[in-house]
Order: sequence, then structure tokens, then C-alpha cells
Amino acid sequence: METLKKTLAVLCAILFVFTAVIALLLFNIDRKAFTAETYQKAFAQDDFYTKIPALMAEAIRSSNTDQSEFPLIMQSMSADAWEAFFRALLPPEMLETIGNEALNSTFAYLNMQTDSAQVNLAPLKAGMAGDAGVQAVFTILGTQPDCSLNQIAQMTLGMLSGGEIEFCNPPADLRPALAPIIQSQLQVAGAAIQDDVIIMSAPPQNDPRQRLKSARFFMRLSPILPLAFLLGLTLLVVRSLKNWLGWWGVPFFITGLLALVMGLLGAPLFGAILQRALVNRMPTYLPVIFLDYGSDLASAMLKALLAPILWQGLLLALLGLGMVTGAYFVKAQK
Repeated sequence: METLKKTLAVLCAILFVFTAVIALLLFNIDRKAFTAETYQKAFAQDDFYTKIPALMAEAIRSSNTDQSEFPLIMQSMSADAWEAFFRALLPPEMLETIGNEALNSTFAYLNMQTDSAQVNLAPLKAGMAGDAGVQAVFTILGTQPDCSLNQIAQMTLGMLSGGEIEFCNPPADLRPALAPIIQSQLQVAGAAIQDDVIIMSAPPQNDPRQRLKSARFFMRLSPILPLAFLLGLTLLVVRSLKNWLGWWGVPFFITGLLALVMGLLGAPLFGAILQRALVNRMPTYLPVIFLDYGSDLASAMLKALLAPILWQGLLLALLGLGMVTGAYFVKAQK
């Protein structure tokens, strides 16, 4: 009978370790993965805000975006030129504001506080309509070859007729005369852009957020299962202080070590798995830059999500080691 109890207790201890590690992961994901603050910290630590202009440039160049509303000089720009334009137009603090507002809106939607997630493009429109937009255009024009005499003549004609200007680097003395034309064209382009762009919205039926809500409910309950195995172990074999310290200490120590390994190596490992999954499943029409930055961002976010597990694992490992050490001294005193 005692042999059977010890066998069942060992099984409970193994199941406790297995379920406790999973519960730590699920419980912390529920606490951290659904708050905008977690991702804002990841964005800041990985300096992802500065990568937004490159993503925006690649999105415009690789998508089927109708650019007919943009000035002629912007309709054939390369991805590098678009990136230079967005960097000149949107200072770092504005990029951070846009990114944070998008994150707040996204998680308000996921937490069922709103029915849609939106990106506010009002700062972009305001920048395009003002002097910053003109200077941004001159920035990208400055990356082009100097205008030929024929192109300068066409620019002069464009200024007189209010038409488009050529995509080349104009002389410095011609720029003040070009500024009003560029500004008027940017104002037209900005007026065609919506103030808010909806990136996610709840369907009228079968809202997927309901399934997410159910999943999060079970995530919160996940610690109950390892506690049940721990209780079963206690009822089966714990009969003294020495038994309690030993039978609890070893599973705690192993669980803590595994959690430590997960916290230290989880982000690179899961990031590599995510990158492989994206490579295999990424649609061919998406630019590679999304995969590169997506992997970096996923790794940074996983670090933020796994950081609490690392400290919790360290605490459990120290607690388990202390209990095992205590069991040894209790035994030695007898």
C-alpha cells in the first residue's frame, strides 16, 4: 500500500511540475499579453518606433494603394524615398504617439471596451498640410539627381500653370517658388486621407473576441490544476515536517529551474519558431521587411512577456532549494 502511495505521489509530483510550468506561462500571458503597456515597453526597448517609417514605405510600395491622389513627384518614389519622406514628416515623438494610440485602441478592442480598433492619421495629415510636409518633399527631392535645364523649364511652366513638378533635385534658388505648389498638392493629397483608419472591427455575428474571452478565463484558472496535484501529493505521503519539506521542495525546485530556462531562452526559441512559421506561411505579396521586423518585434514582446516567469522561476527554485535543505537538516537532527 505504501509503495502504491509513493508511486502515485511521484506521479502527482511529475504532473505538478508539468502543469505548473504551463500555468506560469498561461497565467502571465493573460496578465501581460492583453495590455498595451507591455507592447509599448517592447516597442521602446527594441527601438521599434524608428522602424515605422520603413514599414510604412514598404507597405505603400508593395501594396495596391491608389497613389493617383498624390502629387506626380510622389507617385513613382522608391521605398527609400518614401522612408525618407516619412522620417522627415514624422518626428520620433509623433511616431511614438501614433504607435501608442494604435496599441491602446487595439487592446481596447480586444478587451471588448470598443467595437473597433483605429489608427489616428490626423498627425500625418496635419504634417502633410504644413511646412513639415513641404520640407519632407524637399528632403526626398534632395536625394535625386540635379534637375536638368529641360526639367527646370518644366518646373517653371508648372509654377506658372499650377501644374505638377518633376521628380529631381531643384536648384536652391528655385525652392522658395516651388514651396507653395508642393504645399497645395500635399493639402489635396492629405484631404483624401481619412482621419481614422479602422484596422479591426467586430463582426455582427460570431465575434472572435468571445472565444478569446473564454480562453483567457481558462488561463486565469490554470493554476488550479497544479495546486490539485500538489494537494494530492500532500494527502498521499506527507506525514511529517520532513516529508512536507522534501516532497514539496523537489517539485518546487525543478519547476523553478524549468521556468528559469523558459524565461532565459524562451524569447529566442519562440522567436525562431515564429520566424519559421512566418516564412512558411507568409503571403508572397508581403515584403520581406515585415518578416524581418516582425521577428524582431515578436522577440522583444516575448522577452517582456517572459520576464515575470524568469523572476517567478527564480523564486520557486530558491524556495524549493531552501525546503530541500531544510528537509536534510531536519533529518540530520534525528
